[in-house]
Amino acid sequence: MTIDESMSVAEKLAPLNGARMPRPDQAHAAAAKPRQPFRMQSEPATFAPPSPVAEAKPRPHQRPWGKILAGAAILAAVVAGVGNYAYRAAGFETTDDAFLAGDVHPISARINGTVARVLVDDNAQVRVGQPLVEIDPADLNLAMEGREADRAQARANADQVTAQISRARADIEAATARIAQNAAQLNRAQLDFHRMEMLVKEDAVSRQEFDASRAALDAAQAAQQSLVAGRVAAEAGLAAAQAQRAVALAQVQRAEAARGAARLQVAYTVIRAPSSGRVAKKSVEVGQRLQPGQPVMAVVDDQVWVVANFKENQLAHLRAGEKVQVSVDAVAGQVFPGVVESFSPGTGAQFSLLPPDNSTGNFTKIVQRVPVKILLADDLPAAAMARLSPGLSTTVKVSVR
Repeated sequence: MTIDESMSVAEKLAPLNGARMPRPDQAHAAAAKPRQPFRMQSEPATFAPPSPVAEAKPRPHQRPWGKILAGAAILAAVVAGVGNYAYRAAGFETTDDAFLAGDVHPISARINGTVARVLVDDNAQVRVGQPLVEIDPADLNLAMEGREADRAQARANADQVTAQISRARADIEAATARIAQNAAQLNRAQLDFHRMEMLVKEDAVSRQEFDASRAALDAAQAAQQSLVAGRVAAEAGLAAAQAQRAVALAQVQRAEAARGAARLQVAYTVIRAPSSGRVAKKSVEVGQRLQPGQPVMAVVDDQVWVVANFKENQLAHLRAGEKVQVSVDAVAGQVFPGVVESFSPGTGAQFSLLPPDNSTGNFTKIVQRVPVKILLADDLPAAAMARLSPGLSTTVKVSVR
């Protein structure tokens, strides 16, 4: 190996060893120096850089205690969170298959007529008994007047029959008095006839006088019979008058019932709210002709509750009276307290249009759900309750701890 070759190799290895490359003038000066003979050595030559470089002292190995502590804190927080969640989940039964329910009262017309006024708008808050719609009552007022006249006539007939009853009773009393008066005359005629009968046998009186006393007795007896028959007729008249009075009173009741029906018809011209709540589905306008049973709007009751459909394997620890936390999707960030009120007597599938029949065909077990009624607390703010409407989705969590 020649020096040039060794120099060229050194020059090539110099950048790799971290040495600085000689400048061109230094290289030219080195080339001008006489070359020394090359001596072979037993050990391979080592090429040092032109300028020595201080060797870097290795740093002692240090543990990253900050990262270790941070990781331990994060791990502890995760473990605590998982444990807390497991602890809480073990004491609650939850489901998101739940919704708000409430009474929706359909409002319909009870008579036929023309709408005169509509007093409410959609979504308006109404009170129980508040007028909603008014129907023109002109025709019904005329019918009411006719029913009033019929009632007055029936009462007059009843009064007339009552007078006939009083007259019949008076006739009976008069007939009784005449019978008593005639009984005295009949008694005297009988006494006179018996005396005449004894005297005529002794020829003390003439035959003519005897016949006159007999005739007087017969006349008294006939008058007595006539008077008794008259009293019987008067009693029959009283019974007939009393029967007529019953008919007249029935007519009065019928007339009063017709008058009451007419009054109700007039009252039905004002459609009122059956419950406090909000108006929905208003479909009536002024001038519209309504028929009985035609829906005009609905009133959604202010009182709402929750129907939660729990799986059958969640019912083991559910009981009536347990506390519930209700979260409504439409009211974010607020939890409504409640209580379990009752359980449905059957699963939702049993009340469907086509209930399942597991005894037919192939059987595949499907977890059933049971509707559970949950009542919200009574002391909730009115502003919060105003935002709750039937049909809204909810998430319920029942404490079974």
